Amino acid sequence: MWEDAKSGACTNGLCGTLSAMIGPDKFDSIDSTAYDALNKINSQSICEDKEFAGLICKDNSGRYFSTAPNRGERKGSYPFNSPCPNGTEKVSAYHTHGADSHGEYWDEIFSGKDEKIVKSKDNNIKSFYLGTPSGNFKAIDNHGKEITNRKGLPNVCRVHGNM
Repeated sequence: MWEDAKSGACTNGLCGTLSAMIGPDKFDSIDSTAYDALNKINSQSICEDKEFAGLICKDNSGRYFSTAPNRGERKGSYPFNSPCPNGTEKVSAYHTHGADSHGEYWDEIFSGKDEKIVKSKDNNIKSFYLGTPSGNFKAIDNHGKEITNRKGLPNVCRVHGNM
């Protein structure tokens, strides 16, 4: 029960009560969940110049939460290395693009690899979110169409004690 509560998988009874205290933050929308996850990790991604990625899951009460981000490489990450817990549904994914590469990479847009991930029927996700070095919060749907593009994420390297 403890692991289920920590993972966010359970929503009822004692396990649900424990999950509210020790589990992940939960939200009413995929967009809010992705923003929260990227807001927490974008600065660290810039500091380390590494991509971070994870999934957005839906629990059995219809609320959304993100899996812990996994550290990728300088210009590559794989969100499915942080799977949704049993009893939840994988609905979306998120990732960062690290620090500004000064023209070496396309830091501010989804890469071709990113688009393949979201469009793949095998991955079965509705959308893919991106935190960029300049602090943009972007998303594309599983057809590759941009559905979100706004500023507001951290865009500088700041190390916090709780990371």
